Amino acid sequence: MRQAAGKHSFQRNPNILSLQKAKRRRQRAAIDQKWRCASNVQDLEQLDTFHRAIRPYLCLAQVFGMMPLANVLSPNPQMVTFQLRSSGTCFSLIFLLLGGVKTIRLATKLFQGGINAKNIVGVVFFSSGMIICMNFICLARCWTRLIVPWTGIDIIMLFPPYATTKHSLRRKLLITGCSLGCLTLAEHFLYYASNYYNYRMQIMHCQTNITDIPFSGYMKREFADIFEMLPYNPIFIFYAFFLNGTFTFIWNFMDMFIILISIGLAERFQQLANRVLALAYQHVPDAVWHEIRMHHILLCELMDLVETNISHIVLLSCLNNIYFICNKLLTIFTKLRYPVNYAYFWYSLLFLLGRTCAVFLCASRIHEASLLPLTVLSMVPRDYWTEEVQRFSHQLRSQYIGLSGLGLFHLTRRSFFGMMTTLVYYEFMLLQLDAKSNKNDLPALCV
Repeated sequence: MRQAAGKHSFQRNPNILSLQKAKRRRQRAAIDQKWRCASNVQDLEQLDTFHRAIRPYLCLAQVFGMMPLANVLSPNPQMVTFQLRSSGTCFSLIFLLLGGVKTIRLATKLFQGGINAKNIVGVVFFSSGMIICMNFICLARCWTRLIVPWTGIDIIMLFPPYATTKHSLRRKLLITGCSLGCLTLAEHFLYYASNYYNYRMQIMHCQTNITDIPFSGYMKREFADIFEMLPYNPIFIFYAFFLNGTFTFIWNFMDMFIILISIGLAERFQQLANRVLALAYQHVPDAVWHEIRMHHILLCELMDLVETNISHIVLLSCLNNIYFICNKLLTIFTKLRYPVNYAYFWYSLLFLLGRTCAVFLCASRIHEASLLPLTVLSMVPRDYWTEEVQRFSHQLRSQYIGLSGLGLFHLTRRSFFGMMTTLVYYEFMLLQLDAKSNKNDLPALCV
């Protein structure tokens, strides 16, 4: 049986030469197309690169004073540069100036009325928004050094022998961004609906002689820091809503940006892993292992470059989310007056928890995808365990691949569940304090 099997395995195939020639033709065509894409902008525009997928979000960020880049819509990533003397930079500086004035006004009113854990949240929200904006301006300065090598790796991995994904990267980022955007708009709408309903009910119950409730009264109370200095007219009404919405966008965009970056990186590591997984139970030449290892080195270098440029944003995102989650939990036992108040509170809390969970889970996929080739390497027989396989295995085991917050912690499932455990412990402490407290009644409506 063994002799028959051996004879059959080495039986001459008359089509072997034609198959090899066809394979070489496909390889040459793929190489030629790679070089054309590297030099031809029109061909580059047709590829599913991360630069092409992230462009709409960079344009949206510029509307709100973030990522002041020139030529964002250019198909060539080398043309996307930070320019100090540009309209985007001027708009970012104007936004920081106006945001600084609003933050100072809120802080002044807060110090005059007294500070506690509940009323300081507004100052923290606007202060952190300005810090986030400044961090993204710093990121814009080195965006070209990040996106150009990323596009170079995309060009390599969008052609055979790497398999194409079922859904394009652009589609994945579009679905993710639109979903988070719709959820953010719903939260923002519920915030205004809850506050306006509170104002309307207070006027109806406390000032019974008023039949027509003016909207201007709500605006002057909601944006008291603005309309105490500026006249009430449509221009400044738009300014008040736009400034408040901008800070909300900045806070949500930071998490969304980390999620989009994570999806883009995990996609490439998954492609490399799929190529290695397809080689399971096969005799693989050293030249193939060498090529895979070199491509893995390129991905690791890209990962280090991304980590260097956005690790401070990751740290800021986690600190920001933890603070606001704790602040929400602090008021979880506070009685609310109307159903719309409960709707806003629980929606905003669940959305914040879900967004934080999405940041950790999407980022953890990078590390998980980077470890997948080890399953194939562990099945390589001793006779085929060459120096290239040894180097690749050591490369996979010795380096941690993933996003972190300035190296203090990594965005993994374990760290996420550790953070959730801490928050649950914090919630149990609040339950005990609430059981001892007798202040469960609603405050007086007419004060």
